Order: sequence, then structure tokens, then C-alpha cells
Amino acid sequence: MEKTRLERIVLFAKTDYHLRYYGSKLGVLWAFLNPFLRILVYYFTFSYLIFRQNDPTFVLYLFTGIITWGFFSETTNQSIKLFQKQRFILENIKLQKSDFFISMTASTMYAYLINFLMYFIFSILFFDPEYSLKIVFLVPILIGLYLFALGISFFLATLYIYLRDLDHIWSIIIMAGFWTVPVIWDYNLVYENYKFMLYNPITAFLVNIRQITLYNEMPDLKFMILGILTSALIAILGYIFMIRNSRKAVEFL
Repeated sequence: MEKTRLERIVLFAKTDYHLRYYGSKLGVLWAFLNPFLRILVYYFTFSYLIFRQNDPTFVLYLFTGIITWGFFSETTNQSIKLFQKQRFILENIKLQKSDFFISMTASTMYAYLINFLMYFIFSILFFDPEYSLKIVFLVPILIGLYLFALGISFFLATLYIYLRDLDHIWSIIIMAGFWTVPVIWDYNLVYENYKFMLYNPITAFLVNIRQITLYNEMPDLKFMILGILTSALIAILGYIFMIRNSRKAVEFL
């Protein structure tokens, strides 16, 4: 039974991922071309125009922020109307609702990992990065990031049934988050003046990702562990909230 369920989740994730590129001639190849071409644009813009005589490695700092925030933004935005999107399946086939969330989040995480792969390829081609075994700390960080996005998705999809303006409200929250999380600005400001912001799992994960990939330093274990535990708690609470309200919620669709 569990194997069948796992196969179903993988199938949903694959289908969701391939649908992004349905109809394009290059198909899934765009999954690799898109992030690589984007980082090339950032590289030439910031290296030869904006920061010509400053720090061209800022493009690596910027790209890690954009792809990490992009993963969270895309995952949560897709989740808001997930029940509505899968309404027919939910009404006619007995499937665990959580499977749709797990597969959807797995699909966006897979795209995020491809972006990360392009980041490493680009940094090796154009810079002289220094990597070590510290890179293994990316694994628990990415697991925590996945759990956080999954938990928020449980809440958003369920709340949307009762609050149909939630997608508009969430778009404003995402925009505000882009500027309050150190996506483009120096995260040293967080350490020096606004350390409480590191209690936001996204900020903690992003800071630690950069510590590892940009500076080959140990992550801040305190905030990394706190971020993972907070994310796990949000995922559990979100799941409970979705389970308790989803049956009634689907009736409202």
C-alpha cells in the first residue's frame, strides 16, 4: 500500500513538473536553460554594468536569494487553489489529500534543485569557488525549507475555501517578504541590527545556504536547527489543520 502511495506521489510530481513545459519545443530542457540563462544575465548586468568596479560575485549572492525565495513563492502560490484544481479527483477518487501537497511541493523542490545545480556549474565556470564537506549541511537545510513550504501550503489551500480573497492577500505578503527577507540586501544587517529576523525559517535557511556555498563556512547551527524544528512544527500543524477542515472545505467548492 505504501509503495503504491509513493508511486502515486511520484507520478503526480512528475506530471506537475512536465506540465510546466507542455507545448514548448524544447520541453523539459527549459528547466536547465532557464536558470542558466538567467544567471548569465545577472552576471553580465552586475559584473559589467552595475558593479563593474565593485564585487562581481554579488551575482552569486543574488541568485541564491532569488531561487530560494522563488521556490517558496511558487510553492505557496500554487497551493492556494490546489483543492479547487483537484476537485474532480477529490470528489470521485479516494486519495489522501496530503498526497497532492507532497507531490506539488516535491515538483517545485525539484525545479529548485535544478536551479541550484546551474548555480554550481556557473560558479565553477566563471569564478573560483571553494567547496568542502560543509556542503552536506545543505541537506537538512533543504529538508527544512521543504517542510516550511509544505506546512504553509496546507494552511493556505484550506483557508482559501473560506477566504476567496486569500490569493490577492498572499501576493501582497509575498511582495513584502521579498524585501524583508535578505534576498538582495546584505544579510549582515540581520546579524548586527535585526537578529530577531533570523527566527523566520526562510531567512535562517537563506543565510546558512550562503554561508556554505559562498563563503565555505559552517552554518549557524543554532538558527539552522531552530529553523528546521519550526518548519517541522508548521508542517505538522498545517497538516492537522488541513485534515480537520478539508472534508468540510471540499464541500464548499
